[in-house]
Amino acid sequence: MTNSIRKRGLAAVSLAALLALTAPIAPASAQAMRDKVLSIVAEASKAAGATEVKWESVSGGDAAFTVTDSETTMEHDGKSTTLTAAAVTYTGAKPTADGGFTADQIAATDVEIESDDATIAIASLKIVNYVGQSPEKIRAKTTTGERFDRAEATGISITDDKDKTVPIAAITVTTSDFVAGVPRKAGLEMKGLEVPLEANDPQLKDFFELGYSKVMLDAGLTGSWDDKTGRLVIDQLSVTGAEIGGLKLNFTLGGLTPAVVEAFKKTEGDQAKQMELMQGLTVEKLSLRYDDASLVKRVLASQAKKQGIPEQALVQQLGAMVPMLVSAIGNKDFEAKIATAASAFLKAPKSLTVSANPAKPTPVAEIMGAAMMAPQSLPTVLGADVKAND
Repeated sequence: MTNSIRKRGLAAVSLAALLALTAPIAPASAQAMRDKVLSIVAEASKAAGATEVKWESVSGGDAAFTVTDSETTMEHDGKSTTLTAAAVTYTGAKPTADGGFTADQIAATDVEIESDDATIAIASLKIVNYVGQSPEKIRAKTTTGERFDRAEATGISITDDKDKTVPIAAITVTTSDFVAGVPRKAGLEMKGLEVPLEANDPQLKDFFELGYSKVMLDAGLTGSWDDKTGRLVIDQLSVTGAEIGGLKLNFTLGGLTPAVVEAFKKTEGDQAKQMELMQGLTVEKLSLRYDDASLVKRVLASQAKKQGIPEQALVQQLGAMVPMLVSAIGNKDFEAKIATAASAFLKAPKSLTVSANPAKPTPVAEIMGAAMMAPQSLPTVLGADVKAND
């Protein structure tokens, strides 16, 4: 059976919602739970702005049903986007009191999103504990009610309009502890992003000389937010490259209350207002760490070869230059920390960490004031430290 929905206009929707659009319209008189859910989904697709929805068949009952060979078309600003999926299976789906629907799991196979600029292919996509918005709320844009506990996509490939393809092994997103539709805990993990390098690209010449022919990256983010105190904790924001190294950032901010978040939403494009709001935040701690996985060693060896000197001699030269380079800071104790850490890292590149641990939560306004009026005091205000190979 084939059916279609045509409607003008387009609203941005999440991938989970796009997958939901692949369901067909159920008969108005149908009473089965499956058919009620399908009716809601069909109306949600109209509200989201789909111009056309097609499918081959629907099978299964209330507990689990599958939509096969689906195709959804959307248009926006004269550009068309098409979403197809070999199969989308809804498990434990049921209507909600506000007109939306929930599902224990939405699982899709062979998903493809094709636009004028790029094509994204996903071998498998699973969304756990999905909560979908009602058509009325989608039209009104009055809620952030769409959510899920976990979404995992595997076998991903992104092809641009020049036929360059970037594969990604997997992307996983987790959310929990929701308040007013906003998660207080969230995580993101990306595995196996492979960036191909072209040997004839002059901008990549130095990279190839270091022995790299491609870049393999993993990334991750975990954090939590306390809506009562306004405390935002980013446990880890990381990017790691195979045989390159890993960069990890963690920090804790205070003062990011729901009222401040709402105020930030209203300042889009107003940098002055955004800066004003930021000054009310506090910094509790911050750390930036780099773990080397041969990149620094390769750079040192390459530069020493170009200069025609032993690598150890280059390391000694660089170590001797650091005190002079950091002397402009004007804080002798902190300058000594930098010089000591840099020298140790260059001799045996393992890790380098820059951290800030103020004695008490420090307002951003105070930090900015110190940076402008007495920059030499900033390391003391922040409790800054630099360590190597710890």
